[in-house]
Amino acid sequence: MSVRLGLWLGVLLLGGCGSLALDVPVPPLPTTDLPPATSFAAADPLAPQPTDADLRWWTRFDDPEMSAWVEQALDGDPAIGIARERIVQAQAFLQSARAQRDPQVSAGAALAVERGFGSPERSVAPLLELGLDWDLDLWGGRRQAERSAAALSLRSENLLQAQRLASAGLAARATIEWREAQRDAQLLAIALAVQSQLLEVAQVRVDVGLAPRLDAERALADQAATQADAASAALCIRLARAALDVLAGEPVNKLPPLGVAESNADAAAVQLPSLLGPLPVARPLDLLRTMPDLRAAEKALLAAAADVGVARAALYPSLRLPGGLVQATGAGLLDQVTRAIALVLDASLYDGGAREADVDAARSRLREATLIYRQTLLQALRQVDAALVAPEGTHRRIAALQRAAAASRAALLQAITLYEAGLSGQLDVLDARRLALEQQRDLARAEADAARQAVALFEATGLIEPVPRPGPENAAGEPPRPG
Repeated sequence: MSVRLGLWLGVLLLGGCGSLALDVPVPPLPTTDLPPATSFAAADPLAPQPTDADLRWWTRFDDPEMSAWVEQALDGDPAIGIARERIVQAQAFLQSARAQRDPQVSAGAALAVERGFGSPERSVAPLLELGLDWDLDLWGGRRQAERSAAALSLRSENLLQAQRLASAGLAARATIEWREAQRDAQLLAIALAVQSQLLEVAQVRVDVGLAPRLDAERALADQAATQADAASAALCIRLARAALDVLAGEPVNKLPPLGVAESNADAAAVQLPSLLGPLPVARPLDLLRTMPDLRAAEKALLAAAADVGVARAALYPSLRLPGGLVQATGAGLLDQVTRAIALVLDASLYDGGAREADVDAARSRLREATLIYRQTLLQALRQVDAALVAPEGTHRRIAALQRAAAASRAALLQAITLYEAGLSGQLDVLDARRLALEQQRDLARAEADAARQAVALFEATGLIEPVPRPGPENAAGEPPRPG
């Protein structure tokens, strides 16, 4: 008994002293060219830094309905539900990897019926068996597998944040498109009302002989062209609303028919979403903390490094501790108890180079993960640069279009007055009306572009409120941290 106890103590000491782990260093992240003081070249030097309020950036627009649609998308988008389930799967995989480092204990029971040769008597012998199998993880392969699973678990959480950011952006852009289509339909409805009046005037002038029949035909053709544009705008309204329903997890067949207010010239003007206050601009180094895609790429890099350690550990012999306890009884009395425990060294003598190939493949995946991280970082920097450049040109465009729209409206009113008085031809009125409509529609598109560009900047900087963690620790046993 003392020999067995000494063997157990030796095994426990061996497990407590740690393994001869083949740790694989993680390649340095390619962020050395991002000092903390660096700012984007296209950024306004007076632009504020992002705050906690910007994590719910959709509430910074002056459109409560847009905020409501984004909230519904965050609650009901099936893509977010899929990302949540992948977190559950990753955490279960992590738990399985942790369990592989612990001793595996099994139990069994059997009932043996024996009868001697030539004897009618039978004996019943129940058997109870308790088994033990413990891989001592001499080279740290199982520990590296646990590290890989922990990194992948954190990566799944980052991917959830990336999906939430994408869903919020899709809902915001769909709302802007919906509003833009409503505004376009309303402008076309106003134009149709003016065209109806012009058609009536033209018909009267033709009937009394003050104008040729050509004037009435021109007015009718112009009205038909505007009606075709109005039909396209109505379709855009329905498609944008259907996209919002899908993002909110609602069936599209609940889509209501096109409402009168959406194309009514007498209704209040449809307002496009507009950002309240200045756009915040993060520093390039802040993207390492805020971009969920970039954080996911970093966790994938950590997992790939750990996988190299797993593959390298498989090159060396494994040390296992199998054992068992078998108890056989007969007639209710203890007959025999068998105990066994051993140290087993398991080594592969020849595998055709399979394990070396696994190491090469793991190292290639590590290099690939490093390149993916760099690619993700460069794409994030490019997206932020593009999102910063666009708003300046759009604001200048809006200011110019506002002046043009005001002038074209005044010109249209003057042309209509002159035509009704017989002092100008119908072509002047049609040209003035067409120009006024084009300027107003261009202005609405520019305002919608400004809203979309603001959304794009929030997305490019990775601003999204963090998901509350259910427990005091995350999947990798680390304390909670923002984002």
